[in-house]
Amino acid sequence: MKSIIKSTGVIILLSIIVLSLLTSCGGPSETTTPAETTTPAQTTKPPTTPVQTTTPLTTAPTTPTTTTPAPTTIEITDQADRTVTLEGIPETIISLSPSNTEILFALGLGDKVAAVTQYCTYPAEAQEKTKIGGFSPTDIDVSIEQIVALDPDLILATETHLAEVVPKLEQLVPEATVLVILTQTESFEVIFEAIEMIGKCTGAGDRADQILTDMKARIKAITDVTDQLQESEKPKVLYIVWNDPIFAIGGGTLGNTLIEAAGGINIFADTEGAPMTDLETIIYRNPDVMLGSLNVGTGMDMAYQFILNDERLAGVNARLNNQVYGVNDDWYGRPGPRLVLALEELAKWLHPELFP
Repeated sequence: MKSIIKSTGVIILLSIIVLSLLTSCGGPSETTTPAETTTPAQTTKPPTTPVQTTTPLTTAPTTPTTTTPAPTTIEITDQADRTVTLEGIPETIISLSPSNTEILFALGLGDKVAAVTQYCTYPAEAQEKTKIGGFSPTDIDVSIEQIVALDPDLILATETHLAEVVPKLEQLVPEATVLVILTQTESFEVIFEAIEMIGKCTGAGDRADQILTDMKARIKAITDVTDQLQESEKPKVLYIVWNDPIFAIGGGTLGNTLIEAAGGINIFADTEGAPMTDLETIIYRNPDVMLGSLNVGTGMDMAYQFILNDERLAGVNARLNNQVYGVNDDWYGRPGPRLVLALEELAKWLHPELFP
């Protein structure tokens, strides 16, 4: 009975992080088979705690954005290839995902956000908004009745909601526009497109352009350097989101894209999504840097504590060289403006000699 309860808890805790981190993961893949990887030349020890040296443009503005006039009718194709129509600039907006909420606030539209999910924790103002449930593919977790009562003009949904929630919203709130924004993506370009699209639909196009200019410049400042690295200069990286059982970030994910852009090699890039693995495979692949989630589901740092303290990992390069870090999964997993903070932090950890 204890193992059943434990497994159920893991599944609930992982559901949020897996939805936000993966592009194609219907569930964990089978345990991976050890494979040879390149041994990097990195020996420099980065600082044990990250230091944020820049104040990002991508944080939410303190005053509302002045929206620019828009045509009376806007027709747009969303990221699910659905053609939708907006009648003017929306005044009442509902967000069904944390990343969409972050984008709205970064665009200065917090005053127009009427409701969000219980997992929309950033910025702090978002936590004061009406909650319409969780981040679920069904209306068991999303309160359709509450959304109807709020009478929104625009609802930002995700691909997770396409099968059940979106059709019900279109039926019960026909006067609202339902815009689907992709959250399960490994591509920076898809995220840029989402920010641009939301800005266009809300009359905040100028602010969206500012955010995108800033993001692209900061990403380029990293990748212009890491693109020049030889494979032997790139440290091998392990990123786990849960420890019992062990779930690691694999290929086809935003986390994998961040590792590669920062100049690292994901030791599970040969898998898809969030594969379940084991200690033997991790020890065999011998990562030079280990990352562990600090806040899966309810803010617990069990994954980080595992890679930091488990005696069985004491001989792994990352532990021997003091390169074990806890990561903020909101930065690394939410496809929004703050992914730049994750990339800058990770680049400093992987290559402190290049990004002091």
